[in-house]
Amino acid sequence: MLRKAHRNAEALKKELVSLRPMTSLVEKELAIVTGAIKRETVNWVPMWVDWDNAVRAGASLATAVRAITDAGELLWYVRHDTKKHGYHSSADDPFHAVEQAEDAWNHRRRVRRDWARVEVVRKDLLWGRRKFRVLVQDAYDSALCSLGIQWFLKRMRLSHVDGISGRTAAILMKIEPQLGFVIHQALERETAAVLFPDDPTPGRVDIIPS
Repeated sequence: MLRKAHRNAEALKKELVSLRPMTSLVEKELAIVTGAIKRETVNWVPMWVDWDNAVRAGASLATAVRAITDAGELLWYVRHDTKKHGYHSSADDPFHAVEQAEDAWNHRRRVRRDWARVEVVRKDLLWGRRKFRVLVQDAYDSALCSLGIQWFLKRMRLSHVDGISGRTAAILMKIEPQLGFVIHQALERETAAVLFPDDPTPGRVDIIPS
């Protein structure tokens, strides 16, 4: 089993380093041998990251780094100079990946201004004072990246479900605090359903900055 895992890791690293532009075959082989491809697990996504294949997005403070997950999914891992959490983008273009990341970070910033309400709702869900269902679609509509969501669901063995109870989501938030973004999205959906009962697909209720 260990030998198979090692072979799989080597295959993943070879595929990743093959994407380096304007790099000779010898240089690509050396990159693997010298350990230039680093192992990372960030936001539940296990991946190999080629830190020498990175693109700086112009005036942005973000850098897109080529990576590949354990399942062979190619991505750009976008890091901002001043942010703790990166963003995993499946986009082919690094500049598009940075745009996706910046949109997500802006969304997160809006939600954080409302984080006190998230904490109140989490406690209400834990104690049964409030009840609603949190859908997987809420996660994808939230400020989180799709790859992170997919790998979190795999780790929690929830890939086969379309939603969980609000109380379960509140409990899982103790394991992964970023689940608060999903609870917030579910709350917005619930609020929109009350405000617009005749709309079969109510949209997000945007938070107006104070």
